[in-house]
Amino acid sequence: SSSPALTARSGFAGGKVKIVIAGTNDTNPYPLVTDGSLVGKGTFRAGGAITDAGTALAYRTVSADGTLITLRFVTKGRKGTITYVVRIDRNAGTSRWTIASGTEAYKRLHGKGGETENATYTVSVLTGTVTR
Repeated sequence: SSSPALTARSGFAGGKVKIVIAGTNDTNPYPLVTDGSLVGKGTFRAGGAITDAGTALAYRTVSADGTLITLRFVTKGRKGTITYVVRIDRNAGTSRWTIASGTEAYKRLHGKGGETENATYTVSVLTGTVTR
């Protein structure tokens, strides 16, 4: 017998994705979390090659000189959990994401792309591609 996760896995071809993560930084008091611990809890919505929605946890690490910010978003939806790692290089002015891990239907999922935030840093949008 095949499980729904196996069916989802075998039918996955990859492609463009857009993940909107909201609320994880809404109540963050200053000074900001810099040691890799939990920043906040929010929600995510994914469209395109991944269609899912659910809860999101955000963790933040900042380098000693403040030039590299690393955000780890752990998103848990109906089909499994995906951990996205966003690296914001303040010197280069770049913000890139990759998939660190996935469970259930998202096992062995790879992905990468760019990240943007709204003016108040309360919404992160990850756009890019995912493959197996």
